[in-house]
Amino acid sequence: MAELSGYEPVGASLDMIRRGSELGVQRLAQELPHVGAAVDLVIGRVRTWHHKPWIWVDLTAGGQSEG
Repeated sequence: MAELSGYEPVGASLDMIRRGSELGVQRLAQELPHVGAAVDLVIGRVRTWHHKPWIWVDLTAGGQSEG
């Protein structure tokens, strides 16, 4: 789970299993940040969600992105 500063009603996460083949995610997974650390990530995909917050943002650490 992640918190997007300024967009608190929006859900967000970095799925390391699904996005683990992306180079930026592989590097991030090798040196996991501490809980509560601020990390710069890239929006990989924005999609509707089936319950509140109704919008979910899939994050990535760079590299390939989905359209």
